[in-house]
Amino acid sequence: MSMPSRPYSAWSQPIRTRLQAAFGVMFVLMLAIALVGVGGMRTTLDTLTGFREEVMPELARVLELAEKVSQLAAIAPTLADSYAPDTLPADVQRLQALMGDIQHLSLTLPPQAASRLEVDSMLEGSGRDLEQLLLLSGDKRLLQQQLDSYRLRLDYLLDQLGNGPASPALRAPTLLPLWQTLQAVPLARDNAALGMLEANAEAQLAAMQRRGELQRLPSWLGIELEVICSAPQNLFERRRQVLHTEDRIALLLQLYRSNAENLSLRTAAYVQELRTLADQRSRSVQGSIRSGISGLTVLAAVGVLVALLAAGYVRRVAQQMQSISRVMGRLAAGDTAQATPATERADEIGELARAFQVFRDNLLEKQRLTQGLETQRRLLQTVFANMNDGLSVYDADGALMVWNPQFPALLGIAPERLSTGLPYTALRTAMPAGTRWQAVATDTAAHTADGRERIASAAELHLPGGRVLEFCSRAMPEGGWVAVCRDVSARRAAEAQLQQMQKMEVLGQLTGGVAHDFNNFLVAILGNLELLEQRTDLPDDARRRLERAHGAANKAAALTRRLLAFARRQPLTTEIVDLDDMLQEMLDLIEYSVGDGIVVSLQAEPGLVVCVDRGQLENAVLNLALNAAQAMPDGGHLDITARRVAGANPLAGPALCLEVRDTGSGIPPEVLPHVLEPFFTTKEQGKGSGLGLSIVYGFLRQSGGDVGIDSTPGQGTTITLWLPPAAPHCTLEHGPAALPVTLPPRRVLLVDDDTDVRDTAQALLQQLGATVHAVGSEAAALAWLAAGGEAELVLSDVMLGDGGDGVHLYRRLQQVCPALEVVLTSGLPPEYHARRSDWPVGVRFLAKPYTLPTLARLLATEVS
Repeated sequence: MSMPSRPYSAWSQPIRTRLQAAFGVMFVLMLAIALVGVGGMRTTLDTLTGFREEVMPELARVLELAEKVSQLAAIAPTLADSYAPDTLPADVQRLQALMGDIQHLSLTLPPQAASRLEVDSMLEGSGRDLEQLLLLSGDKRLLQQQLDSYRLRLDYLLDQLGNGPASPALRAPTLLPLWQTLQAVPLARDNAALGMLEANAEAQLAAMQRRGELQRLPSWLGIELEVICSAPQNLFERRRQVLHTEDRIALLLQLYRSNAENLSLRTAAYVQELRTLADQRSRSVQGSIRSGISGLTVLAAVGVLVALLAAGYVRRVAQQMQSISRVMGRLAAGDTAQATPATERADEIGELARAFQVFRDNLLEKQRLTQGLETQRRLLQTVFANMNDGLSVYDADGALMVWNPQFPALLGIAPERLSTGLPYTALRTAMPAGTRWQAVATDTAAHTADGRERIASAAELHLPGGRVLEFCSRAMPEGGWVAVCRDVSARRAAEAQLQQMQKMEVLGQLTGGVAHDFNNFLVAILGNLELLEQRTDLPDDARRRLERAHGAANKAAALTRRLLAFARRQPLTTEIVDLDDMLQEMLDLIEYSVGDGIVVSLQAEPGLVVCVDRGQLENAVLNLALNAAQAMPDGGHLDITARRVAGANPLAGPALCLEVRDTGSGIPPEVLPHVLEPFFTTKEQGKGSGLGLSIVYGFLRQSGGDVGIDSTPGQGTTITLWLPPAAPHCTLEHGPAALPVTLPPRRVLLVDDDTDVRDTAQALLQQLGATVHAVGSEAAALAWLAAGGEAELVLSDVMLGDGGDGVHLYRRLQQVCPALEVVLTSGLPPEYHARRSDWPVGVRFLAKPYTLPTLARLLATEVS
């Protein structure tokens, strides 16, 4: 915008002329005032010079003397600081210099001032106190050094306490409280606190002597405690001497302060006398000043009259200038709403106002543009810096242009290694070793300048630590590309964990179903084997084969229990187990199982008691020992330890730790995450089922514990079993009751949809003298009873297939025959069936596979 111009009028020139005339008159008046003022000031200067030559030197020396004494009192406390030995020579030198200055000033004072201030007596007392303070400071520093040597001994004792199994703190529990008491001695603020600490230390030493803890400590440690606590110059005596020295130093410092305060009071009184003399001289000076003021008043009145005459014209000009200046000031402060005044004038003020108006319009336009750009810049900068994802921009040559703080953090690169213009190839070289790229999409976002690198629109970056970054790249119109990366490691881990949980759930259901069906098979197998064992006409070779078959069937029953434990559907027979006793009893079996080339060591803390299924725990330990032996084909060491854990553990509470550690080949890192999965094995086909560790894991989780695995290839493996300690309310399962000698004749209604199981159970019950009627469905059982069939006991399978449901049968019989005893049986434990909403509370249950003794106990029980 161009500035409009206007011709000068007749009133344009007189502004400068009139102002120059007014300033000329004011200059003459100011010159006259200056001459009159100089004359008066000379007279005043002569008067003040006499005062300065007579009074001021004496006043200055007195004040300087007081300042030196104050400095002396301020420096003296630093001599008593035992922790600043390096500054002691400098402080002593400063004190000696101050004493010399004070001595010199005292000699230059007038006799009257020296006698009033009593400087000589103050100097004599300060010198004597300084000597005593230096002696006491040296004594304190020496005592503090000896006290620090005791602190170093206590720090060395703390390093020796440690946290390992051989720590002296474990053999002598009172040692750590004693160390804490001794550590507090150097911090005691008075003799009372020191005496209390000394009494505590004596009591703790006496307790250690009484409990025999000193005999369990190394001899050097006992001697060290004797030196620290009972030597003639022991820790307590040194601290007591330090406190005594500090009290004496405090007294000397109080004397220093008292001397400084007394001198200050005397100096103030003497200065007051000098002030009275100054007041007399001041009255003389005031007389001279009044005569000068009279002349200046006359001249000033003339100047005011001239100024008032000029002000009428200047005020009119100044108002316009002030208005323009006020508007421009507001414009500079950001207020653009004010219009520029006086733009209609034709003189210099009008030209200035119109120039400001052009500037204002241009500034408004620029401000609007700047505000828009600044708003966009702040928005982009905020988004750029606060993105959770990493952002990087590359030019057409593949060089790094811009990046946000999250970009190097996600890549694991130090921010200082990135710079503007860094080539893409150099950026890839700066990434951690072992970084691997994997293209996800076939689309190409861009190419590097040499054409060797293809930038996929979607790719994954696998970092050595297991983190996975997802990159999405897009080409820019002017060349180059922009890439956004985000950490998807947590999402991938969650997906993998969800898949693992789903797989474990499916396998658990499959395992439970297989174990249920297998238990039905075992009823027929074990039952018929027991019936054959009852025969007396079997040849010996047939009986041996029968016993082998019976043993194999029992092993198969144990396997189903383990499978149910893996599926967490097998009830555990809990009992109180002392880990030390159990491991000692198993030591021979473990040594025999692992072979002669492996050295087995056993170490267990006494009193480690858990409430678990002992058989399952023994199988778990033996399984882990056999796995360790297979990892050491050329021999090695197998260490089994049991201890109590006081700190953090996977159980988030009190825990007992049972570790099985070997020196074998270890587990590769890529295999370690899968070792607890069922059916996972690295052994050759037919040499491993892959269920060992998964069954151990299932048993531990069902018992409220957990499993931890730590392995290093080439160095060995440590498997940790975490178990909760036995609680007072832990229920114990007692062994089976003795078989009755004679059984009462019982009438039994047997309901089972499996023909083999039904026939075998019927034969077993008949072998025990019971009258049995067997049916295969719920409807058949109800029809037989309705037709007049008599029974004292109903033994029904829970799952009858197409023939109904044992729970429904139990409910119907409770309605029609409430006095009839009903026992339910199944290949799955009652905990599994208890999840049904209609499961009867308190119903008697018989687990499959049942045997002849089990049925005998059932028949011997009185009908409720």
